[in-house]
Amino acid sequence: MRFVLEVNFDTENMQLKPLEELQKILRDWSTNVAMYPIVAGAQEDVYDSDNEQVGEWAILED
Repeated sequence: MRFVLEVNFDTENMQLKPLEELQKILRDWSTNVAMYPIVAGAQEDVYDSDNEQVGEWAILED
């Protein structure tokens, strides 16, 4: 298995504050990781501070 995090930097908020937004995404995901099974197929959308979808994370089977 492998963990993949994809973040789109095309949104206005991601372009204005890329470092702060990426830190928020990583902080939110690390806080919520216990809510998800660590199994292939688990996935969830990720959001910026304006609650706009900017990507997703997933656990994939190799």
